[in-house]
Amino acid sequence: MCRSDKDYLGPFSLQLREYIDEKRRLGCKYTAEEEIAHKFDELSMIYDCTNGVSQQLANDFTKLQPNWKLTTQKRRISFMMNFGRYLINHDIEAALPEKACLRSAYESFKPYIFTHEQVQRIFELADEIHPNYRNSHIFYPVLFRVLYCTGIRLGEALSMTMADIDLDHLTITIRNPKNHRDRRLPIGESLRLYLEWYIKAVHPVYHEDDLFFMTRGNKAYHGGNCNVFFVSLIKKMGIPYGGYKNRGPSIHSLRHTFCVHSLNKMLSEGIPNGVALKLLSNYMGHQSLSATGQYLQLTAEAFPALTERIESMYGDVFPKVEFLGKEVLTDHEDDN
Repeated sequence: MCRSDKDYLGPFSLQLREYIDEKRRLGCKYTAEEEIAHKFDELSMIYDCTNGVSQQLANDFTKLQPNWKLTTQKRRISFMMNFGRYLINHDIEAALPEKACLRSAYESFKPYIFTHEQVQRIFELADEIHPNYRNSHIFYPVLFRVLYCTGIRLGEALSMTMADIDLDHLTITIRNPKNHRDRRLPIGESLRLYLEWYIKAVHPVYHEDDLFFMTRGNKAYHGGNCNVFFVSLIKKMGIPYGGYKNRGPSIHSLRHTFCVHSLNKMLSEGIPNGVALKLLSNYMGHQSLSATGQYLQLTAEAFPALTERIESMYGDVFPKVEFLGKEVLTDHEDDN
């Protein structure tokens, strides 16, 4: 059970309360971060914090533990970097996680990227779902295409309302996303046809504030159930699934695949990599170019022929992207 945000007991109890309150005044939900703040509060009580946050405390709080998922470490790093800078800005000394700790979290990030053929097979399997009372045969074919064709997060897709779908202008609007940056995204004609089909089947009559993806009970779909079903399709395709810890493909892999395929298309068309990254970063709603930059290396790995052709013309445009601690990224359901 998560304690109340008034229950901080350690040497930074006042600062933690004020930090969380400040983030929420800025519009951040900070629910998961509040739980992490309590973990930091508990750990800080066994350290000498007379002179602020010591390097040992910062490192121990963020050091990867055997029973952790990778996202657990990344969330702790993100919290420690942001809270540490908050303390520094309020004239309290605070050490930040060292580079070795940062690299252990961020360099290991390597999502699964589907080939174009695999994406097509995912669509085919979704189209073959037998009609059922849950409308799975209508929901999944459209959901998977929306995720791949737009690159939006699963939570963003499941939160869309009918007002967010503008088929006349071929756009969808993502409101109040993770990074609090609303964005209007263009869609193609082929996706429009599927959205029209879905609306006729599910929303013959509707209100603008109705969820677009709505169950027959007029409720929201559960993201966890969507991922379980997606993984079942992956297994049918014979793609090894090692689970989250081994970076097995998940429904979020459609977003990563969109990024890599989009970068490949732009670079193949001669758009400079710096321009392509900026365009994609804005489109995806990333907080920083560092988050998008990881896909440059993934694109190079997925399309070696493209790499060789462009490097022969422009030199080394596919550098290894390293996280240097200058910007704080969130986890990859996350920020990416």
